[in-house]
Amino acid sequence: MENSRLGKYRITGTLGRGGQALVYLAMDESLSRPVALKRLWNGGENQGVGKGEGGRMIRETERDRLMQEAAFLRDLRHPMLPVVYDLFYEAGWYLVMEYIAGISLHKYIESWGPVKEGQARFWAAALLDVLSYFHTRETPVIYRDLKPDNIMVCKDGSLRLVDFGGAGFRVFGEETNEGMVYSAGYAAPEQRASVEQRAWADERSDIYAFGRTLYYMVTGADPCAAPYGALSVSCYNPLLSVELEEIIARCTAKAPGDRYQVVSEIVRDMERRGRRKGRGKGEFVRRVEKQICLTGDFPI
Repeated sequence: MENSRLGKYRITGTLGRGGQALVYLAMDESLSRPVALKRLWNGGENQGVGKGEGGRMIRETERDRLMQEAAFLRDLRHPMLPVVYDLFYEAGWYLVMEYIAGISLHKYIESWGPVKEGQARFWAAALLDVLSYFHTRETPVIYRDLKPDNIMVCKDGSLRLVDFGGAGFRVFGEETNEGMVYSAGYAAPEQRASVEQRAWADERSDIYAFGRTLYYMVTGADPCAAPYGALSVSCYNPLLSVELEEIIARCTAKAPGDRYQVVSEIVRDMERRGRRKGRGKGEFVRRVEKQICLTGDFPI
């Protein structure tokens, strides 16, 4: 596909691929700017798509999904969100978006290790700001797939969100969704359908994913890899504040009612850093003892 053309766009590489979409890096030659081209998988690319009634139905479904994402982003204005430029069809539907240079938070942590608490708080504040923007709109938006792979770390150290295929508007009442997109290790329990319960998501589901993402930032431990993703953050870094540990624990409570109910509550607690002055030394000793018990390693 590299160096091929789609209208005025010349493909120069592949940015990523997943179960639902393939994203190319391209050059808009009319404006001389790089863009991201998102193409949805339709499950039938080698099975006569575009021929007959079945192919037409697949094209329409693919178009509807991309148009929904395009309309979603078109109506949102926030520094962490990409700009939508175009939507076109050429042997498949493509969504043209702003190209965000950088690497995913997942790859950043894999390459450089967990970040210090100050950096984690700075990035957490940015994520909370965009989640608050989503949740406080006239019709609240639930992102539903917050995870390190969907967060880009830019060259200036700022964060940007990408991939809005799982986002949707808040549905009030008892109506739920069965086919909800979710990512293991980051999705809240209520997002995973079971025999007894259908899947659903609200603001607290995004809060759960935020907590798991913050956990990954400060530990580098994959939440999908048991038992590492189930251990307290203090098991990885006893110098992290009690406040941050408590915030992560409350965000990631299994029951939605036990979590923070709105983002502003998290922001309030994040601003209370240092409220336990005078207990720092004793808390540090307790955590070092905990580390020794867990690892079996004794200082020389």
